[in-house]
Amino acid sequence: MKNKIKNISNSKILFKNGEVIDILTGKKNKVDIFIESGKISQIGTIDVSDEIEVIDCKDKIITQSFVDINSTFNSPGTNDDEDLLSGSYAALAGGYTKVCLMPNTSPVIDNSELVDYINNESENLPLSILPIGAVTKGLKGQDIAEIGSMYNSGIVAISDGKNAIMNAQVARYAIEYSKMFNIPFINHPENIDLVNNGHMNESITSNLLGISGNPIIAESVMIFRDLQITKYVDGLIHIPTVTASESIKLIEMFKNDHTNVSAEVTPQHLFFNDEELMNFNSNLKISPPIRSKNDIENLISALKKGTIDCIASNHTPVKFDEKDNDFYHSKSGTISLETAFAATHTKLIKNNFKIESILRLFSLNPAKIMNIDLCDIKVGSLAELVIIDPKQKWTFTSDDIYSKSSNSPFINQEFIGKIYATISQNNLFIK
Repeated sequence: MKNKIKNISNSKILFKNGEVIDILTGKKNKVDIFIESGKISQIGTIDVSDEIEVIDCKDKIITQSFVDINSTFNSPGTNDDEDLLSGSYAALAGGYTKVCLMPNTSPVIDNSELVDYINNESENLPLSILPIGAVTKGLKGQDIAEIGSMYNSGIVAISDGKNAIMNAQVARYAIEYSKMFNIPFINHPENIDLVNNGHMNESITSNLLGISGNPIIAESVMIFRDLQITKYVDGLIHIPTVTASESIKLIEMFKNDHTNVSAEVTPQHLFFNDEELMNFNSNLKISPPIRSKNDIENLISALKKGTIDCIASNHTPVKFDEKDNDFYHSKSGTISLETAFAATHTKLIKNNFKIESILRLFSLNPAKIMNIDLCDIKVGSLAELVIIDPKQKWTFTSDDIYSKSSNSPFINQEFIGKIYATISQNNLFIK
């Protein structure tokens, strides 16, 4: 690894001169934080002896670390494009200390034994891995998986990952299970029949390029169906990777009379529009596809209004030879853990978002959706923190990638705001 993680279980470190923003309490103070053996021991104006390591955090923000609720690390599997350790490094580089993993692995996470496997394999990782269990056996969309036993083993949600559940009765069963166990049902928002082998947003651009289009109704029709079922059975649903204006309208409408609905957007869908595919950049081929400039404006507005609750990375590693192809034949997906905050912050500060609002999209809000506890920033608490330089201008390059894969559309992109360090599980990661 390019950067070594320092174990601080027996260390004393003073983080000095930072601006502490506590997302749980809403308090903001310029104070020092003294960490001993991985826990916060003092907060305030602190002076220490010369033997103590001091990290100057002037002009930087110290806050609760991030939670990602939509990532794929492909473990168990071949691990050629990502494994639990490489994915953990990518997450730490992005400020994350808790990552929820989708079940679309090989074999599929559709039983308690494989949930236990993920939990066991994650015990010595420098962050928390939280498995999401499959809704159906083998992600085939038909037979319900062992949801009860997986819940007992610790899954935080149920989903068929990138596989949309087309069978409405199966979706109903899943949503009823979500109510039973108080965990969200997450369904990929695309009606495959309407996608009809479309490879990008159906638009003037797709017509000009001669590439088959994926219409926004493929997304909105699936979301409408799932929201209707959720309302009918009074279930719990989270809508992933929202991209289209029509979808936003539906989510807002259902949120008005059903509180158990949440939604996410990815940084890639905020940052890029379909006109940027004129150069056939296969790293911008993702599912659902990049939409129009108008859709981006509406996504940003939905974040401001709270219609969309959080940012999720949708981190999807793809091997080089599966992306190094023509656009039509390249595999869909992009890595994004390393760039999620920087890309989102760059986009949203230009739209007059306050830093506190942006931070909630990465920590408190996704944690609430998955019923995950954030660590307090107080004496005696475990130090799970991220340190951010909000004004630093920098350019993301391939040297900044910690994932095994390099399928990022953000390479050579200039950002405002950079993750400086992440503290997690008695480990300090400094970029």
